[in-house]
Amino acid sequence: MEVFAILAEAVNCMRRARDLTPPGNRVEISALRWELYASLQNILDALAIVVSDLGLRKPSSYADLGVVLSEEGLVSREDAESVRLIAVTRNTLAHAYRKLTVEDFVQIVKHVLPRAEHIVEVLKEIANRKGLDPKERKVLGVDLDKIGEVFRRHNVVLAYLFGSRAKGLESVGSDYDIAVLFSKPRVTVVDEIELTLDIAKTLNIPPDKVDVIALNNADVLLKARILREGIPIYMLNNELRMRWERGTFIQILNSTDLYAIYIKRTLKTKTNTSPP
Repeated sequence: MEVFAILAEAVNCMRRARDLTPPGNRVEISALRWELYASLQNILDALAIVVSDLGLRKPSSYADLGVVLSEEGLVSREDAESVRLIAVTRNTLAHAYRKLTVEDFVQIVKHVLPRAEHIVEVLKEIANRKGLDPKERKVLGVDLDKIGEVFRRHNVVLAYLFGSRAKGLESVGSDYDIAVLFSKPRVTVVDEIELTLDIAKTLNIPPDKVDVIALNNADVLLKARILREGIPIYMLNNELRMRWERGTFIQILNSTDLYAIYIKRTLKTKTNTSPP
């Protein structure tokens, strides 16, 4: 997704967040939390793309993206601190265990969103000045309309690229990690295999370089990863994408803490593999 498109969506999310403030019921609270999260995540994604496209040092965390741009004289130290604030706030919103009050959300809208809006304008200026033409950015390196035909044939309504290629960190031999949502409720591994073969043929690459996973059967950890780093490469319509992302985010918030799930699985794996 292009830098300008991501920033435009961030602005839309911030506008909707303001419209929901203060929230009047539980549904509006969940919607507000999603809009705030989505707006800040979009800004962080745009920052990552700008850093990647300019060939700058790749930091280990979102919080340091502003520092990298500041080192190059592209943003001020104050802007770098705003980026850090955006990253920390995004993390707070993303943690399912963190219970936030209505007043917490109101304060985020009041104090964080103005600084986030300023960063959006700063990024637009950098992208224009550095000639980061969104029309030249290719997600898969192929015609997305051609890939769209493949998804339509297989009754896919939503598809995301994730992993190293979505982050712009791919090497020559990197796999294409693609998460898809099928229109039918029951999806089998055969559906995933057949789609994998068709995508590989379209991209003219070996099938073992394409990893397709159905979101219909995905666990909460993978869904959280898609929300965090996935780049939409096909959708039946934008309303469907937003509905799925909002519903998934609420599912994550209502589940147990993601970190706790990870620890539980890790400990279980270690227990099962420990020698008697």
